[in-house]
Amino acid sequence: MPIKNKILCFESSLNAKEEMYGTAPRVDVWFLLEYRGHWSGSAFKDSKIPKKVKSHLNKEIKSAKNSRLQVIKKQKNSDEHLKFYIAVTEEKNPRLYEFKFNNYEELLSLKIKKVLKSDKHLSDEKIYIICTNGEYDICCGKFGMPVYLDIAKGKYGDQTWEANHIGGHRFASTFVCLPHGLVYGRVREGKVAEELIKQYERGEVNLTSYRGRSCHSSEVQAAEYYLRKETGITEISNLSYKSFKNNDKKYNIKFASHSDETVRKIKLRQDKNAIKIIKSCGDKSSYIPQFRLLD
Repeated sequence: MPIKNKILCFESSLNAKEEMYGTAPRVDVWFLLEYRGHWSGSAFKDSKIPKKVKSHLNKEIKSAKNSRLQVIKKQKNSDEHLKFYIAVTEEKNPRLYEFKFNNYEELLSLKIKKVLKSDKHLSDEKIYIICTNGEYDICCGKFGMPVYLDIAKGKYGDQTWEANHIGGHRFASTFVCLPHGLVYGRVREGKVAEELIKQYERGEVNLTSYRGRSCHSSEVQAAEYYLRKETGITEISNLSYKSFKNNDKKYNIKFASHSDETVRKIKLRQDKNAIKIIKSCGDKSSYIPQFRLLD
């Protein structure tokens, strides 16, 4: 990919001091399909997965609101079966479904609505996806692959997958913890990635790299970040979203705190043209919004 601006998107974002909170993609249901072949920038579309399977999956995925399909893979496979996951990021009942199959045609019998209403195929596992697709954006390969390779050789290697495109590659490496849908950015190999996973395994949020929880809108994501920062609450299940009001370009958002049974209100505003950056390598610069805490 040619870099017209002679600057990578991650550099542009860092130089502008762009804040990451409120930037997680809005996804209620993540579909993760293993594909071991070559990835292009459009990994699923250009894959050699049979057309009828692609068509069926696209149709089924549309039945789930705010959903997206990720292609995933591992550098080393110890399982002869292919994997397919469905992660539901509901705040009160996050859950993960796991499927094993011998060939892609087996997915033609999959009915998403039926699966989501059932306890069959539920898994207690937590999984991690890291965007490594340098074919989509240079920064994803430059920063995502070292993080993946580092985690893959350690304790959480079996739970960790490469992913084709999570979004927000200027925050590479981008990292998602499922099934809760915690989205992180600017994750680096070594202690940074390891500590992030350890905190999630303990049921906690890492605020340093936090972009937001994918089951929430960008405004609610930003409010959650500010609330956790102000109160020191890191336990995932301690806060739950209650309500949202938009008044004169200002947002009033309420959360319930379960530890002390209180309702907390956050007031935000959004600066539509806060900073100017390059959102993707090779793009022209453009203005993007940032959230500001009012009260």
